[in-house]
Amino acid sequence: MTITEFAKKYYLHDSSIDKIEYDAENKKLTLTIDFCFWMQLWYEQGKPENGYIAVTFENVSFYEYEDHEITAVLENLDTEIRTAEIDENGALEILMWEYLKKIDDDIYPILKVKAENVTVEEL
Repeated sequence: MTITEFAKKYYLHDSSIDKIEYDAENKKLTLTIDFCFWMQLWYEQGKPENGYIAVTFENVSFYEYEDHEITAVLENLDTEIRTAEIDENGALEILMWEYLKKIDDDIYPILKVKAENVTVEEL
């Protein structure tokens, strides 16, 4: 699906990103998300309310994550997604809240990605 179709189908608010992997050579970004299925318009009663999904962006032309080294695999993040929407340049902009235990403060990083294709896999 396109990045715009992904943004329309998947409501990410209150979900959290647990892991970010970026493969610059293959232009591929994968987000492992602890996902709120119950918040989706397409959610079916009786199915699991929460679970993990892998969101893979292929042929990435732009990727940026404030305050983090994009080439590093980022694991065990303590984030909560506030909003996810397409910006004026056609990139998906994910605004998060991240609690930093070591300095007892909050930050609100923004992850931006522009890609040709997005796939979602339930884990």
